[in-house]
Amino acid sequence: MSESYARPVTRALVLAAGQGTRLGHTSAKPLFPIFGVPLLARTLHELRDAGVTEAYVVIGYNGEVVRRELPPVEGITVHWVENPRWREPNGVSVLAAEQYLDGSFVLTMSDHVFEAEIARRAIAALAPDDALVLAVDRDIDAVNDPDDATKVRVEGDRIVAIGKELEAYDAIDTGVFVATPALFRALRSIDDEGRGPSLSEGVARLAAERKAAVADVTGCVWQDVDTPDDVRAAERKLLSRWPKPTDGPVSRFINRPISTRITRLLAPLGVTPNQVSFITLLMGLASGWLAAVGGYRAWFWSALIFQVASILDGTDGELAVLTYRRTRFGAWVDTVADSLTYVAFLGGLTYGVVRAGMPPVYFWGGVVGFAATVLSLANIYMVVLREGGSGSALAVRYHYQEGESRFARLWHFLHYFGKRDLLAFLAFLFAAAGFLPVALPLFGAGATLFLLPATTLANLRSVRRSLHRPAAEEAPDLGPGEDVGPAAEPGGYVHS
Repeated sequence: MSESYARPVTRALVLAAGQGTRLGHTSAKPLFPIFGVPLLARTLHELRDAGVTEAYVVIGYNGEVVRRELPPVEGITVHWVENPRWREPNGVSVLAAEQYLDGSFVLTMSDHVFEAEIARRAIAALAPDDALVLAVDRDIDAVNDPDDATKVRVEGDRIVAIGKELEAYDAIDTGVFVATPALFRALRSIDDEGRGPSLSEGVARLAAERKAAVADVTGCVWQDVDTPDDVRAAERKLLSRWPKPTDGPVSRFINRPISTRITRLLAPLGVTPNQVSFITLLMGLASGWLAAVGGYRAWFWSALIFQVASILDGTDGELAVLTYRRTRFGAWVDTVADSLTYVAFLGGLTYGVVRAGMPPVYFWGGVVGFAATVLSLANIYMVVLREGGSGSALAVRYHYQEGESRFARLWHFLHYFGKRDLLAFLAFLFAAAGFLPVALPLFGAGATLFLLPATTLANLRSVRRSLHRPAAEEAPDLGPGEDVGPAAEPGGYVHS
């Protein structure tokens, strides 16, 4: 393997010269917002998450406006390239950056929403003899507007034909490439013939030489954004990442359908994940205060607020991912807010049963559950701090997550009963039925028999790992746009 292919692909070429008249955007198409994030900024964020550190952005229509109004994207250096021929086919915009790129690079368009995994797969697929790799989607039925899409006919891993008018095709062009200078030569040969080339024409010339390969990214999120209908499709696809496979049943079927709708409304308004976390904390404290009041009405409203806070605990994580506001500080805000909400509700309800004159079994069940919860949270915080201080409770790995035995599957099932979404929902059902105090001895038993042993064992395993970790080895750092741990639960994302 040659040196140019042995090193990672860290540069990208982004085409952002178009006007976008079909979107009805008066400024410039690259600045059109999806969930409050301009298309070009979203592209740069995903490229950065795929390992790109430098991006050459070709501008044309309202180029100065794009340069001035694009929000900064940390972790990636942007070089602006002007294309005075921006009204011509997009291959001309590619040629505008020819002098700056002498090795392999990611190529994409600012009006294509895509996830970083697509670029990563395309980079991994580039072989020494390839001039270009195109990421393709074979799920044609899932394409929003197949008539307007660029079609690709593939044999093995080679492109044999590409174009919007193909009648026989088996894949769709996602608009994400990994290219080499051979693409410039192909486009230049067409441009020298006296007509501005399209990118597809350049790919077709390389395909004729059997040097254009594909990377299958079927199942990944992407969307070409040209029309208002495409915008709606892009929003649906971005939100389709929830629920996560490891979400509990309550989160999957009740909380997520509501939280994602709230996220859709809040994201364009500029509401931050931390603001949502703070509101969630206030609601949690209010639920604890009402639980301490005692009586059916106060307990009903306490449990209802606790359930709504559980739903919003998904919204802050969704906002963090969709708007690229993921930081350790945000993770700590989310984790601490969750902890205080738990403690406030349990402590308030334990005091409330005393005020209501309930039998001692409810009070002592609450005391045991409260103590087990506080000790479990202490275990979790120690693990999080020891494992790099990410701030996310998802950094905690439990023993039953590593096996496939019946015992492991049983404990994995029981794990759902320790999640906030199920606890909050069950508390609401108990409250609606007038039996909320019954939840205290049940939770006390569960927290003592399951939650505390599981977190204690996770803490001890973490201590053993830290003792065996080489002195020079640092705890894993949180990379740009990377989630901590399995990234499955509401509120488990890192944000700011």
